[in-house]
Amino acid sequence: MAASDLSKPLGQDKKEAAGFSRIFMFGSLALLASIVIGLSSFIFLADNPDGGLPTSEVDLNATVDPNSRIGVAAIRPGIKPGIPETAMPDDQKQGASSELANAIPQSNDLNSNPGNDAGGEIRVLDPADPSLNTSADANGTAAYQAFARPVNTDAIAGLPKIAIIIDGLGLSQTTTEEALTLLPPDITLAFAPYGNSLSRWTTRARSQGHELLIQVPMEPFDYPNNDPGPHTLLTSANPEANKANLLWVLGRFEQYVGAINYMGARFSSDELAGSEFLSELKSRGLLYVENGSSGRSRLNITADKMGIPNLRSDLVIDFRGRPSDIETRLVQLESIAQEGGMALGVASAFPTSIRSISDWTQSLRQRGFALVPVTTLLKQ
Repeated sequence: MAASDLSKPLGQDKKEAAGFSRIFMFGSLALLASIVIGLSSFIFLADNPDGGLPTSEVDLNATVDPNSRIGVAAIRPGIKPGIPETAMPDDQKQGASSELANAIPQSNDLNSNPGNDAGGEIRVLDPADPSLNTSADANGTAAYQAFARPVNTDAIAGLPKIAIIIDGLGLSQTTTEEALTLLPPDITLAFAPYGNSLSRWTTRARSQGHELLIQVPMEPFDYPNNDPGPHTLLTSANPEANKANLLWVLGRFEQYVGAINYMGARFSSDELAGSEFLSELKSRGLLYVENGSSGRSRLNITADKMGIPNLRSDLVIDFRGRPSDIETRLVQLESIAQEGGMALGVASAFPTSIRSISDWTQSLRQRGFALVPVTTLLKQ
C-alpha cells in the first residue's frame, strides 16, 4: 500500500468528485442558456404579445362612417339577489348564434341597415343620454304617444275597453318566451330591469305590436327585509342618488310608453320623493301606471297635479294564483269595464296567469268587450 493511500479518505476520489462537479455545472449552464435563447427567439421571431390568439385587422376608414356615433350597446349589471340566472335552451343558443352571424357586416358598408331609421346611427344605451326615451321624438311627439300601439277607434267605438298588463317579464327566459308566444299584441308587457337579454326580448315584443312598460323598484314599508333589488328608489336617499338609480332603470331598454311601480308602498306614499320621480318621467314624456298593490300611494294624485298622464290598476288579476281564482278576477274586470266603460288589470308573468289570460282573450270580443293597449285608456 502506498503512503498516499493512507492519507486519502475511504471511498472518495478527489479527481472523480471534481470532474463530476464540473460536468454538472457546465450542463446546468448549457440548459439555462438554451432556455434563454429559445425565449428570445420566440419573442423576436414571433413578435406576438397575444400569445398566438386569433387576430384580425380592420381598416376603420373604409368601414365606419366618421359621422356615426359608436359606443357600447349595453353593459350587463348585477343580477337581482335571489333570482338565479336562467340558462338559455340549446335551440335559443343556436338562434342567437345565427342572429349574431347575420349581424356581422359582410361588406364594407356598416351603415347599410334598411331598418335603421336613425340614418346609420349606432345608439349608445347610456342612462344619462338625453336622447334615450326622451320627452319627444323627432316630430315632437311625447314618448307615450310615439311608442303607442295604433288602435282602430272606429272598430271599438261604444265597446267597454279592457287593458291588461303582464309584469315581471325578462326574469325567466321560458316564461317570457311563453308570454310572447301566447299573448295577443293588445296586451301590454312590463319588463323588470334585472332581466337577461332585455334588448332582445323587448325588440321582439315591439315587433309583435306590444306596448312596453319599465318596472321601477320602489321602497316598501318593510325594507330592507323585503328588498325589491338593486337601484331601488328610497325615501331616505337624497334626490341625486334616487335620480342616478332611476336613470339606470330607465336606461335598461328603449321604446317603452311609461313606467310602472314594482312594490313601493312606502315610497309611493311620500309626496316629495314621488314628485321628484314623476318629474323625471314628465321630462321624458312617459306615462305612469300604478299597479294597485298599495292603497296608500299618492303617485296618481301627484301626477294629476303635475299634468302627467297616469293610470291605476283596478285589480290584481292573479292575487291568488289558482286558475279558478284568476278566471273569477277576469269576470270582475269585465264587470268593472261594463259599469265604467273601461278597466285595467295587472298580472304577473307566471305560467298559470299567462295561459289563463290567453284563453280568456279568445272570446272576449264575442262577449262584447274590446281588448286594448294601456295607452288607449288615457283617451277615455
